[in-house]
Amino acid sequence: MVSWRKSLAGKFFAFSLLAALVPLLIVSALYDRYSVNLIDSLTGERMERRLAAVSGRLRAFMDARWYALENLAGYPAVHTLLRADAELNLEQGLKAVVEFEADQPDLYGVLLFDRWGQLVRAIPGRAASGPPYWGEGTFSLEGLNRIDTPEGRIFGPVAPRTGHPGFFLMARDLPGRTPGDERLGTIALHVRLSSVTELLGNEDETGLFYPVLMADDGRAFSNVGLPTQPDGRVIKGASLIPGWRPALVVEGEELVMPLQRVRYAMVVAVAGIVLLLPLVYFVFLRRTRGRIGQLVDGAEEVASGNLSWRIRPVGRDEVAILARAFNGMAERLQRVVRSTVEMEKMALLGQFAAGIAHEIRNPLATVKTSVQGLAVGEADTERRQILNVLGDEIDRLDETLEEVLNFARPHEPQFETVSVRDLFRRLLGMVDKQARDAGVSTVAAGLRDAHVQADPFHLQQIMMNLVLNAMQAMPEGGQLTLRAAAAGDNIEIEVRDTGVGIPADALGRITDPFYTTRADGTGLGLAITRQLVELNRGELSFASAPGQGTTVTITLPRAGGAEGAGQGRGH
Repeated sequence: MVSWRKSLAGKFFAFSLLAALVPLLIVSALYDRYSVNLIDSLTGERMERRLAAVSGRLRAFMDARWYALENLAGYPAVHTLLRADAELNLEQGLKAVVEFEADQPDLYGVLLFDRWGQLVRAIPGRAASGPPYWGEGTFSLEGLNRIDTPEGRIFGPVAPRTGHPGFFLMARDLPGRTPGDERLGTIALHVRLSSVTELLGNEDETGLFYPVLMADDGRAFSNVGLPTQPDGRVIKGASLIPGWRPALVVEGEELVMPLQRVRYAMVVAVAGIVLLLPLVYFVFLRRTRGRIGQLVDGAEEVASGNLSWRIRPVGRDEVAILARAFNGMAERLQRVVRSTVEMEKMALLGQFAAGIAHEIRNPLATVKTSVQGLAVGEADTERRQILNVLGDEIDRLDETLEEVLNFARPHEPQFETVSVRDLFRRLLGMVDKQARDAGVSTVAAGLRDAHVQADPFHLQQIMMNLVLNAMQAMPEGGQLTLRAAAAGDNIEIEVRDTGVGIPADALGRITDPFYTTRADGTGLGLAITRQLVELNRGELSFASAPGQGTTVTITLPRAGGAEGAGQGRGH
């Protein structure tokens, strides 16, 4: 046996493995680089525009709040709000201004703190709820994150918690000093955190990124003011106040997932190729060696004298071409040898037929006598009919033996008008039980009243041979169809099965004397059938293909009388 390293298949395997793996490995190596560039090119420009728009909205919001706070802090006598009796002597203009500002939808209210950062007064707005406006609890600037800006100070942000909304304070010192040159106190706007985060906008319609507000301490807040943990790449915008800036979180999964699926597909493809190619190689090598081995076996069989050996060509490759050439050579050799031995075979046929008659006819006569005796003494009508049918079949078998004896010296048939319909009924009745046991359904179709001119015994023998052959071709069950049709001055009788079919190289030989494809066959059944058809001035043809069933067509002269078209009947 040729080593795989020296065989054509082994070289082809190595080349195929390299040709498949090298491009995939190169593509996989370049994947990360190009996928990152792809994400940046797809999202970069859109995110820049989004961040610029969000920064503008936030800047305008903060500027408006700083402006309002500056006006409040600079209002005359605003420091009087720090006194405990301020409610009694509060100037109406100051009260209106403070309450107007506190009622802004973006605020919970206005807060005033003493110089130590302790809450002195809380002026609630329409959105205010709970402490420090109502209920118990302390409120102080101590512990709050503080950011100093040119406009004032930012305290917070404070994340929302159960019963307490999120907020931050925008504070500014009140003008003026105490006699000790200390500041008087602080006024602050109590700002809703969600009023700022709402300006971030919604998630991108493509789902590639979503906005957050980044605080100076690293915390992030969603567009509804809730703390969030960015789970993607964070792209920050311009600073709103020191440490505060809008940002976009790129959810790479939405964009990268298809690319990752491609990567996984490439990895699976590489693994599949590494695993599959050796399997394909060994299967291909095994199959090729098996087919070449068939050629070697065929050559040895022909050399030993087995001229009927054939190789079934598979496909249209070089091995199949060689197999067909081998079959053609064997066929020509067989024809030469067959022409030489044909006369010897025909001479032996007489001896063979005489032996058959001697060995079978004597037992048949005994069986026939026994059946007749049983029928005479049988009182049951149905059993008596069965015995009579057995007697008829014994007679038919005896006549078949006579036909075998006369195969080498055929005699002229006795022509009569035969009803095809009656012929079908009788045939299907005789094979009904055998067909049911074999799982074969039978159907008779075509002309109801077709008549042919033929020897009735010959025709029944012809049809019985074909029906039994058809049933033997359907070991797993199937359908047997008998059909009669007009064809000019002739009647065509078809016997069609759905069995295994006949190989093309055997179609031309199946009616040759002594040719058989079955181990228990004599090779005379179809030979006698062809001879009987020809004796009755008919033609016999076969149409078949492996796995597609077989249709045998008998063409016989039409007998005088009317033929009416009718529907088939099932059995």
